[in-house]
Amino acid sequence: MVLDRARKGCDNQSRRTGARFLSYSYDKNHHQEPGGEVDVFEEYLKERGLKLTQARRDLLNLIFSNHDHFTADELFDDCRKNEVRVSKATLYRTLTILLDCKLLVDHDFGEGSRYYEHVFGHRHHDHFFCTVCKEIIEFRSEKIEALQHEAASELGFHPVRHTLAIFGVCAGCHETERGRATIAEHKAAELESSKAKAVQSESEA
Repeated sequence: MVLDRARKGCDNQSRRTGARFLSYSYDKNHHQEPGGEVDVFEEYLKERGLKLTQARRDLLNLIFSNHDHFTADELFDDCRKNEVRVSKATLYRTLTILLDCKLLVDHDFGEGSRYYEHVFGHRHHDHFFCTVCKEIIEFRSEKIEALQHEAASELGFHPVRHTLAIFGVCAGCHETERGRATIAEHKAAELESSKAKAVQSESEA
């Protein structure tokens, strides 16, 4: 969409951390299975007595032609740039339908806007979110997946879906003023927490 957050993030990270990061990086462009999004969408609409209008078709094609995360406002800007004529009302209704039929998922990264991404034909993955530049970096860890299933099994829980977002500072922001300040603030908070735990342990001894 407007910003290629995920790809830019992977490029920044791979330059800083090398092959070790690449074993976790997740690029949807390399994990895309054959299409079918329009068929799924049209069938979902038919079951509910709705039509696949040209506006909805154009909007669907625009969404699935790009693998980035996007907000509703960014999508609307893209529509205008690509001469896709839809109203904001149609856009929001279509996003809701795409969420309902599991072609899209949405994420709340605490920034006041929901971020959408299409998931049809893609394996599950998780996200790093940079609180400085708002970069979204996709990754997948088989170890994390296995630990989650192990924990669920031990507790007799049957997982249906999950989302994992890790907040911090990306490699590209480590040396910026805001990045250094964010990291220093986090370390100071960790130190205070450790001191509080030590005091509590002494009082309980």
